[in-house]
Amino acid sequence: METLKKLIKQATTQIDRERENFANSLGVTGVQMSVIDFLSNHQNNLASQNEIEHEFNIKRSTTTIMLQRMEKRGLIVRVDDPKDKRKKQAQLTESALKIVPKIRQYMKQDNEEVLDNLSMKDVNTITAFLRGIKEGKAND
Repeated sequence: METLKKLIKQATTQIDRERENFANSLGVTGVQMSVIDFLSNHQNNLASQNEIEHEFNIKRSTTTIMLQRMEKRGLIVRVDDPKDKRKKQAQLTESALKIVPKIRQYMKQDNEEVLDNLSMKDVNTITAFLRGIKEGKAND
């Protein structure tokens, strides 16, 4: 019998592959697409680097490099945080905002396809199970 975590890893790889292919059709990477989607759901299309780190569960150095690349590609600009001038926030550019509707449509359709054959009870069970793994509670 396959282990569940191995199957989850394989499913994640397939999900990443599909998202990467779609993102490439928009001229961005899968990670950039996810960040654009995240920022587009925030007021004024901006968030702090800390919020991005938390959302994607990535290290500060990884986030810095990712945001530098996105800034270089004209997808974001970094602006001063009005509460703390030492900190920066990432904000979507007009260029990135142009592809937001396509990203949202893709994300919506992708989610609907996954949920298509599941009951609400199934969704709640799977969600709780995956959150447990994410939070490290599956090892307890």
